[in-house]
Amino acid sequence: MARLPRQSSGSLSPGQAQYVLDRLIRDRRVNASDLHGYVADMGREISELEERLQQLRSAAGIAEAAAPAEEAAPAVRRGRKPGRKPGRPGRPPGRPPGRPPGRPPGRPGRPPGRPPASAAAVADAPAKVGGKKRGRKAKSAITPEQLASRQLQGRYLALVRRFPATKRLQYAKTAKDRGREAAIKDMSDALKK
Repeated sequence: MARLPRQSSGSLSPGQAQYVLDRLIRDRRVNASDLHGYVADMGREISELEERLQQLRSAAGIAEAAAPAEEAAPAVRRGRKPGRKPGRPGRPPGRPPGRPPGRPPGRPGRPPGRPPASAAAVADAPAKVGGKKRGRKAKSAITPEQLASRQLQGRYLALVRRFPATKRLQYAKTAKDRGREAAIKDMSDALKK
């Protein structure tokens, strides 16, 4: 077994970090909304650090030097995305990312295979048009002739796909002139050669 080079504790290469994140997501120890929450927290942490730097600069009497840097990145300084409404703070610091308060632990969202509540209500209520119920159209049984035609068409398509486009035109002309059975026979003979 090949050994990986030993690194100091806590430092991973970018490739190793990506692998670890992929494994955590696959093992369902963390989900994508958690990752997005941590990325969003970066902006909040940057704004807190900038506020602390501003306090230190004002205490030291160098507040003028910080003004150009603040104008360069106003969205990061505020800790909000550009499209958010002003006055709405981000997530409170004690709350874990990606889960609303009071929500039990587990995977977010509705269980798989269950339709949304609104879709279930619409499906139960019969739609009426002009006084008549409207629903799915009943499937009509196909005739034996239709079944034979579809099977023949399937055999024709399966064989014609095995030929290059230049030969396909020849077999299409044969199918049109003499019928699909003749074209199938010609293609089968050509494949046996």
